[in-house]
Amino acid sequence: MNEKDYGFGKRSRRDGVYWSAHDAIQRDHQTAGSVGVIVEDSEKENNWEIFPDRVLLQTPIVTIKTGPVLCGRSGRRKDFYLFDFPDWVNVVAVTSDGQIVLIRQFRYGSNRVEIEIPGGMVDPGEDPVAAGCRELLEETGYAGIHARIIGRVCPNPAIQRNHCYTVLVEQARKVEEPRMDEMEDIETSLVTVEAVRAYMTSGQIEHGLVLNALMFYLSV
Repeated sequence: MNEKDYGFGKRSRRDGVYWSAHDAIQRDHQTAGSVGVIVEDSEKENNWEIFPDRVLLQTPIVTIKTGPVLCGRSGRRKDFYLFDFPDWVNVVAVTSDGQIVLIRQFRYGSNRVEIEIPGGMVDPGEDPVAAGCRELLEETGYAGIHARIIGRVCPNPAIQRNHCYTVLVEQARKVEEPRMDEMEDIETSLVTVEAVRAYMTSGQIEHGLVLNALMFYLSV
């Protein structure tokens, strides 16, 4: 099997086909934002015509856009809004004795410290597996082997086009001190699977994408 070594794990050739498909999806989204495109719904036989969009606000983490869309069924045309985020990645890092690497950090949106797993943004042109290993190392100082994607979701198709990947890293261990950003204050802990399940069912973990990633892992 042809494999690519990322230093923390490997990716099979089969995944190369997967990423080619993902790149095609991304290109389709970019095209839809620049020219009129007809999207067909095979079940309802409706057509949706998407026209060029324009930028309303650009920030370091999201670009907000708006553009007209024509509904073929009703003939009505209306402006839709897009929150154009980069792709994200969450990492389920598991130690050799089966514990999961959790972090606690303050979140401005919820205005409280949240229990999460390591993760962050995928840089332009960066492979999600490599991004996950990078975020794990930067936030916790942990690294491992056999890093691979075990899930992918679209966080909110109504207003977003990005994806959030779940990367599993096995035999995770601390190899260096964390390299946090100047506005990060992260506490790392190792927690058993049973305790993680309790956090999930009790509502102590409320971050939807973190819950999603953990459910991907628990279903493997």
